[in-house]
Amino acid sequence: MSHRPVTLINAMRRKLQELQDTLSGFVDQRDHLLLVVGSTEGEAAWVLKTLQGLDQETPSDLFLLFAHDAQNAAQYVTALVANLEAQLEGVNLARQEKGEERWPPLPSGCQDMRQAPAARLRAAIEHMRGMLPPDGDHRLVWVMMPLKIEDRVSYSQLVGQLLPHDGFQPWMRSLRIVVRDDREAPFLVPALRKLGVTGALVYEPDLSTAALTDSLAQEAVDPATPVPERMQALLQLAALDYSYKRYPAAAEKYALLHAYYAEQGQKELQALCLQGAGDVLRAVGKLEQAKERYQQGLAVAVNTLALPILINLSMAAGDVSLELKQYADAEGYFDITDRVATKALNPFPKGDAMEKIGVSRQLRKDMGKAVVAWKDAATFCRSVEYTVRLRSVLQRLEKVYGAAGMVTEQRACKKELQELPRETLA
Repeated sequence: MSHRPVTLINAMRRKLQELQDTLSGFVDQRDHLLLVVGSTEGEAAWVLKTLQGLDQETPSDLFLLFAHDAQNAAQYVTALVANLEAQLEGVNLARQEKGEERWPPLPSGCQDMRQAPAARLRAAIEHMRGMLPPDGDHRLVWVMMPLKIEDRVSYSQLVGQLLPHDGFQPWMRSLRIVVRDDREAPFLVPALRKLGVTGALVYEPDLSTAALTDSLAQEAVDPATPVPERMQALLQLAALDYSYKRYPAAAEKYALLHAYYAEQGQKELQALCLQGAGDVLRAVGKLEQAKERYQQGLAVAVNTLALPILINLSMAAGDVSLELKQYADAEGYFDITDRVATKALNPFPKGDAMEKIGVSRQLRKDMGKAVVAWKDAATFCRSVEYTVRLRSVLQRLEKVYGAAGMVTEQRACKKELQELPRETLA
């Protein structure tokens, strides 16, 4: 696939611009159905972030992103369908508030385990393609970027069965599929070639940590680079400093960045810097100061549309409040996370927050309300098939019921735990 020339200042900017151009170009073109992106687990996060940005820039297209792990084809499709159902429910709540007609639920065949995984996946894709407006230029961009792929053979077969072996079919119209391969140990591309697949493009961006760090450092100090771009590079360097436990360097960068973004009135980035500063303080054991930074970040971000930042800040404030044994505060922050995650249509932090609300109540000796929170969390996690969180909540309930002598309830929890599939969707 050819890429249009990029005339940006350094390798970092060129790499990220190339990634954006390639993904955008794939969505816009009409000759290929599938783009295989060869990436490491860490690089996949950059790809997903770029696709999320394209989603915001092109509201006429419908982007559906799935990043959960792929243990095998059947499990992967089951988890994908559960995630899609949760997204549909959130969309329908928003449409209902606007007085718009609800989108229809997924066909029953999507959940029918007797059907082949590829058939269930195709049924889900066809259903969502039917949600595109009949008029105008609209695309469904279906993104499968699992960070971990355990059964590579079944994953390859799943992807291969979606492709046009016998030419493009009507259900493929206005559809673009993006999937992940392992750049360091490719398996999908060789498998697709063996299957004789056509209509697929391959792209392998080099976004290794070493390459990005070097490019970012050069950009951040290059006087020829516009100041906003230098600040963006510095922000990413601060995050890298934190991840490698270079806490003083990270703190210095976050302080400089906060002052800059505050002066520019860029509240989302200002809040992001306050979160970073709080994370650094928490890592070095300065919990009260960390909580103060999280609170400042929430105050800055509360009137913005930066829902992911609000989720992360409120969750961090709740966690540090637990460490400080300020349990009422912790419950309040986790309640914020719950409500914001609901608005953001993100079931996973919502489930996490619901469990932690129960923990906050338990630690302040209000066991009755803790059980109520955990029962609500269990019900929600079942509805979105958030198995790892459901298991944790059921283990808490089983322990509480056992201590209280509630044998029937304890047995029910134990039975459900034994029947849970061994999978995680975090």
